Amino acid sequence: MKQSIFALFIMLMITPIAKAEINKNSESNEPIIGLMINKSTSESSLKNIKVVDENTNEEIFNAVESAKNKISGMVSWYSDKFHGLKTSSGELYNKQELTAAHKTLPFGTKVKVTNVKNGKSVVVKINDRGPHSKSRVLDLSKAAFNEIGSINSGVLNVEMEVVK
Repeated sequence: MKQSIFALFIMLMITPIAKAEINKNSESNEPIIGLMINKSTSESSLKNIKVVDENTNEEIFNAVESAKNKISGMVSWYSDKFHGLKTSSGELYNKQELTAAHKTLPFGTKVKVTNVKNGKSVVVKINDRGPHSKSRVLDLSKAAFNEIGSINSGVLNVEMEVVK
């Protein structure tokens, strides 16, 4: 997970640089991705900087979006004692429905959760806030957890992906 966050950070840092291109002579249309400015950089070379077309920006945006939609981590399941209680979204928690709690995703977001050990997947709807443990990425309803693993294990290593 640290590598994914690092890759996302690097991509976000590169985006502004990728927007610039230097056209050293008018015949060449090849963009230079990096641009280094130092004391010896002439003003005339800076006048030739232009923004790269929108297609390139869109490709960078799509790569960043794709990277941030997949997250690996641990999930747990809601205890039976929460069945029938109100969630943060205002819905009542139903242990038989395929729902989950996430710290920041909007309510109603659909997330595909895949158990990395057995490959089983389930699509859940975010309807609550949590988990309240820093080591977990989601709290699943009992039914959702049961779809991809045994509730006896308590926690599972999963990969989650937003599917809208």
